[in-house]
Amino acid sequence: MVTDFTTGGFHRERTNAADQVLADLRGKILSGDLEKGSRLPSERELAIYYAVSGPTIREAVRALSAMSLVEVRHGSGTYVVAESSALMHSAMTAVVELEGIDLVSILDLSETLYQQVVALAVAVATDEELADFREKTEAVQRASDGATLPEPLRAYLLALVALSHNGLLEAMSGYLIETQIAIVRTSTSREPDLARRVAGTLQGERASIADALQSRDGDAARAAVVVYMARARDVVRKNKLAREDLAPHR
Repeated sequence: MVTDFTTGGFHRERTNAADQVLADLRGKILSGDLEKGSRLPSERELAIYYAVSGPTIREAVRALSAMSLVEVRHGSGTYVVAESSALMHSAMTAVVELEGIDLVSILDLSETLYQQVVALAVAVATDEELADFREKTEAVQRASDGATLPEPLRAYLLALVALSHNGLLEAMSGYLIETQIAIVRTSTSREPDLARRVAGTLQGERASIADALQSRDGDAARAAVVVYMARARDVVRKNKLAREDLAPHR
């Protein structure tokens, strides 16, 4: 049931008002009480409902915006956006920065997720989806330089994860995929010929993944993922890439 913000029935405890407003609005968004795409009541209406000042409402809304739960559109209002990929990106970025996690560790996690992806894909992906994945594999194979490689590679990796039909895996993998694309951009801007050499090195592994999936051979698909990610880690190590080299990918 959608919240009626005209009742003024919210009862606050004697703690930080902005934190309480934030927690309540966050709960309403995550529960679906405030649906994605819906417009929040005006600042004045929220202030009356929560029995707080306008600045307190603005503080709570700023926090919701920082969490990628709402978007403030000047002249129009504040809207619920709540994208799972954005939420995951925000959370994982914070963990990576807080813990000083390096790119090799990020790729290690990618390998684990991709192995789970292919294990599910051999069972649940449709023939049409596997044929589309084959097309995206071939598109990456044709992209042989730094200028053309990132977008087909992104499409390839996103298509791979989508084969799992698992929303959580897709949300978790989104940040990791964008990190890998940033690695490609960084490395090829430093050394333009690198994309050609890397793309050629990994062509066999990408083809092996597609072959194994179309054959519904989970063991072969997982083995191909292991080799593919090992080569990716080699690129990071050989080029001495660090997290600081990554362009922002929000």
